[in-house]
Amino acid sequence: MSFVTPALAIAGLIAVAVPIIIHLLARRRRRPIEWAAMRFLIEAFQKHRRRLRIEQLLLLVVRCLVLALLGAALARPLLDAPKALDLGGSRAVFLVVDNGLASSVVISDGRTALDNTIDQAVTIVQSLGPGDTVGVVTAARPARGLVVPPSSDHAAIIELLRSMPPAEAPTDFASAAVILRAALKELPADRDRAVAYLLSEFRSGSAALDVSLPAALSDLGEAVILVTAPAGQEPVANVQVVAIEPRRGLILTSAAEGSVQVTVRLARTGGDLAADVTRVRLVGDGLPLVEPKVVQWAAGQSSAAVDFMLNFAGQRERTVALTAVLDDDALTADDQRHTVVSTRNQIRVLLVDRRSFGPGPGIERLRPGQWIRRALQPAEQSPVDVVEADPAALDAQDVRGVDAVIVPRPDLLNDDGWSVLSAFVDGGGVLVVSPPAQVNVHQWTDRLSADLRLPWRIALEVVDHETSMGLADEQPSSELLRMLSGDLAQLLGPVLVNRVLPIDRDSTRAQDVLVFSDGTPMIIAGTPRPQGADDAGASGPVSTGTVIYVAVALDLDWTNLPTKPLMVPLFHELLRQAVGSVRAAPRYSVGEQPTIALGATAATLVGPEGATLSIGDDGRLRQPLERAGLYEVLDTAAQRLGMIAVNIDPASSRTDTQPQSAVSDWLAKLGPWEVFDADDPAAALRSIESGSPIVGLLLMAVLVLIVLETAAARWFSHAAVSGQSAVIASPVLHTPSGAIAAARGSIR
Repeated sequence: MSFVTPALAIAGLIAVAVPIIIHLLARRRRRPIEWAAMRFLIEAFQKHRRRLRIEQLLLLVVRCLVLALLGAALARPLLDAPKALDLGGSRAVFLVVDNGLASSVVISDGRTALDNTIDQAVTIVQSLGPGDTVGVVTAARPARGLVVPPSSDHAAIIELLRSMPPAEAPTDFASAAVILRAALKELPADRDRAVAYLLSEFRSGSAALDVSLPAALSDLGEAVILVTAPAGQEPVANVQVVAIEPRRGLILTSAAEGSVQVTVRLARTGGDLAADVTRVRLVGDGLPLVEPKVVQWAAGQSSAAVDFMLNFAGQRERTVALTAVLDDDALTADDQRHTVVSTRNQIRVLLVDRRSFGPGPGIERLRPGQWIRRALQPAEQSPVDVVEADPAALDAQDVRGVDAVIVPRPDLLNDDGWSVLSAFVDGGGVLVVSPPAQVNVHQWTDRLSADLRLPWRIALEVVDHETSMGLADEQPSSELLRMLSGDLAQLLGPVLVNRVLPIDRDSTRAQDVLVFSDGTPMIIAGTPRPQGADDAGASGPVSTGTVIYVAVALDLDWTNLPTKPLMVPLFHELLRQAVGSVRAAPRYSVGEQPTIALGATAATLVGPEGATLSIGDDGRLRQPLERAGLYEVLDTAAQRLGMIAVNIDPASSRTDTQPQSAVSDWLAKLGPWEVFDADDPAAALRSIESGSPIVGLLLMAVLVLIVLETAAARWFSHAAVSGQSAVIASPVLHTPSGAIAAARGSIR
């Protein structure tokens, strides 16, 4: 047994001492005064002394019981039994509230789905008795136990619910269920009646029915009742920005290269998708006014895209933040999307090759490094700036300030050179490696895989093809050559290869960029992995750069590629897209707690409305991202390092309704849920309503004892009435005068 208010029970026990103290004080001895008839009175008193003591003790016990039982009743003991005279209960009620992004959708009455959910929660709390406790768990990522363990302060719970705003993060019912399970397991053993409410409209943005839930609540037994809200069925149409995609992540601002296409992709969900019109604007820091675009939605159309052309020609190097904006609709949080692009005058490339002196050789005698330089700088006004370094003397100073390093002679690198390249890639650089034409046994391939932590296996010996091999007509969909996709088939046709330093596909994990006609890769790309990544629990440096391997030497004895039209666009696109990819701002989503990949000195994020988030020594945010928008990254000296864009997850704002049967089947994996009536969410509580009948019994016992004490006190006083006279003795017969009165009554 437990008490709702233990302090009152303690006070009742202390009050028991009051009549005992009075009894003890009343027993103080007084000095007797002898008088003539004293002997007869003393004889009468001694004759009835034992009976008087028993009567006194009985009255004392009754009075003590009155105070003790009254204190216990006021303290409200909690027992498992049907409700009697008490108005309270002993249930623990948990409210799992869906406050994810989809809950902010505005429905027909001008209220949000979360407003209706909160009303249901408040109704449930208001139906509880004083002895019931309430816990609150929010399901927006990251799920939180706002009130765990549960509290009996119902007014504070209602105030907390009323002030709860919708989050911009996705709903995470799985994590919320784990928190709920832990809270239920922590309930005291004497309070094992619990009810868990799952409050949501279960729109497709909140409940992804194609993702299975864990069986976190399936083994709790009959002690816990699981109750869920019915799935909302009111259709609400919503238009969202699902992507903003610059054609290139790195924009070169020369006159010929300064224009870039930005594609904004839209989607419609919910409702019957009637014909409609949506206006799309593109805004950005320092951008001239861009004419809005209008999307004419046909009936039933669910997706659309609009293109904007931006001109950055002649602008200085800087980071540009772009935001696509729609007019407000039923869910405003997904009417914006952000991205960050970089503008540069040139790409800076380091060519690691032996230096040549004197007049250049004939075209048939050009080395691979010379072919590469010609491809990168086909004209005087080239967007690529090329500098050279000797492979045997490569140091950290050589790679400082460059975007990409091309190594056609990896066999000449020493230990320091491989360490420099590894650090360069880890810091966000692009490395392109091709085999040397003059070597037969390529032992450097082991250094490439080991020093750069690449899951690659490249052969040690060259494979010669008696018949020249071409490139496949169908090439993999690679982001690095996306801009060439329309002309790639025509450019690949004339290219032939005679010699290859092949890649072991069974032992290599990488992205295929170009493949030969037999399906084996000619160019692959990948990112170094953390040290010991194949070992459980291993960790190490995380690279943000890219490594590209070309399986043929750019020599005419190996391939005719250097003399074909593909050579120039191939190397320009490989470098521009790879550098643009690693230099582009990483993509972050609301609800994540990511590692900020902008250097070890990053210390603080400053977001919308000045919100500040701290970054740990490991580069990871100390708290999750809670709002979409553009964030500045500051170092320890509060100097700006860069900018990142944080966006909502488009899937989390879908407003489509879902059938109740499908939602129930989905929740069944989580536990045995019952659907409550939306008009009476507290009905499930009444079915298990319990109280503390011992309170009523205690109050009745107190009443009986008071009546008994009154009657006994009069009876034990030995008062009598005879004729016109009456002698009344004190109810408490501790003093000599009391004894005399008792004796007098006895003599009569």
